[in-house]
Amino acid sequence: MKNFLRDLFLCILVFYLTTNVFTGIVMPIISVYAIATLLVLSIGINMSKPFLNFLTIKSNFLTYFLMSSLITIGITFLLMIFMTGFFIEKSEFSGASFDFLEIAGFEINPIFTIILFSVVSALISTIFYSLEKSD
Repeated sequence: MKNFLRDLFLCILVFYLTTNVFTGIVMPIISVYAIATLLVLSIGINMSKPFLNFLTIKSNFLTYFLMSSLITIGITFLLMIFMTGFFIEKSEFSGASFDFLEIAGFEINPIFTIILFSVVSALISTIFYSLEKSD
């Protein structure tokens, strides 16, 4: 139970960080809905290992990352449909300029925003999972 609560709190922090980074993800203004959104996403990530065990797939970095990404993409689509105040809009990258490289700004449509958000969140949570597993 202690490990589950620790992992749940860690995933909540990961999703809070990633929703603040991606401008296209609009969290609910009502705090109860915002907390429920973070909890649903976190529980989805925490269900990756039991799904892998159910499918008799060995849980390593790659399989945990893929399962977490797929689950997060699905949950984000469902939250976009059913959660009040949770919206996915276009993300905008303003561009970057270095001495040797210049990247022009561009917009990311909502589908790619969901995929990028899910991949980044799953990658961070998978890194934490693999670090915990290596102890």
